[in-house]
Amino acid sequence: MMLFASCTTRFAHGLVVAAAPGSTDTHESWDPAIDVVHGGKDSLFISIQQAASGPASVQCMQGPYQPSGKVLAYSGKLMLPQASLEISDPNESVKLLIPVPNVENQVDVYGDGTDEPDEVVIVLTGKESW
Repeated sequence: MMLFASCTTRFAHGLVVAAAPGSTDTHESWDPAIDVVHGGKDSLFISIQQAASGPASVQCMQGPYQPSGKVLAYSGKLMLPQASLEISDPNESVKLLIPVPNVENQVDVYGDGTDEPDEVVIVLTGKESW
């Protein structure tokens, strides 16, 4: 297990974007009232606690890893054109560019089980560990 990156900030729109730099995934079909996380080919939209309710944190970890006390909110594949992932929000109060070891990843997203978690853990597991 290795921590790639971590941040804590106020997310004005209650949205975290984890995506390949330059991703064109639109997530038009996502309904955040139904799904906490929506996955595209090379990106994820993740609901998180809105700024008015206080700060929230995001961690990105190398897997396999299962954080204790967290609930699996999403599991899928994430194909990155290059071995890097950008974590940001629409206002760019946070914008992290993270080098990761793999372009093909199993991605698991964990939260506290609510619709707007105050802590999100993104776990990337390379193809060789599937």
